[in-house]
Amino acid sequence: MTSMDDKRAEHIELSHSLEGQLLVATPQMTDERFKQKAIFVCKHDSESSMGLIINQPHLEISLDQVMEQLKIDSPRFTLDDPVYVGGPVEPQRGYILHTSDHMMPDSVTVTEDISLSVHIDMITEISRGLGPRMFKIMLGYAGWSAGQLEDELKMNMWFHLNASPATMFATKNELVWDSCFSQLGINAGSLSSQSGTA
Repeated sequence: MTSMDDKRAEHIELSHSLEGQLLVATPQMTDERFKQKAIFVCKHDSESSMGLIINQPHLEISLDQVMEQLKIDSPRFTLDDPVYVGGPVEPQRGYILHTSDHMMPDSVTVTEDISLSVHIDMITEISRGLGPRMFKIMLGYAGWSAGQLEDELKMNMWFHLNASPATMFATKNELVWDSCFSQLGINAGSLSSQSGTA
C-alpha cells in the first residue's frame, strides 16, 4: 500500500507540466468548491494553469436547455446527460472535453486520447452522431495564476495522476474521486483532513 506521505513527497517539486493530468483534491482541500473534485489540467505553465472539473454535474442547467439555446434540433444523444460545471471562472463559457477520435479545426489535443474543443460546431457534430465517442459538455473552468497551483500542491491540497478516457468519461461522477485514489493504492476514507504538511 502506498502511503499518502510518499505521494506528497513526489509532488512537492514540479519540474514538468501537469497538462493532461488529473488533479484530485485531498482531504486537506480548504476550498469548498473543489472538495472531492477531480480536475483535468488543460494548461499548466509558468504563467498560469487552467483545468476542467470532470465530476460535478450542473444542478441548474440541462443538456436539453443548452441544445434549445444553441438552436440544435434532434440531438442524437441522451438529453438527460448532464452538463458539467467545469469550474467557477467564466461560468457562461462553454467547453467540450472529448476523446480524440473526432477533431474539429479548433480542437486542441491535450493528450493522445483526450482533446478540448470550444466551438459550437463540435456540439453540432455530436448531435448528428458524427462526433467523438465520449465527451462532456462543460460551463466555466478552474484557473490558477503563476505559482498558485504549485503552492496548493505544497500545501497537500492536490495529488495528480495520469488521466485516462475510462476515468474521465466512463466512471460514474460519484465514484471518480474514490477511483482516483484507488488507482494510486490509497483508501480515501482512511485519510485525515488534519494531516500535516510534508
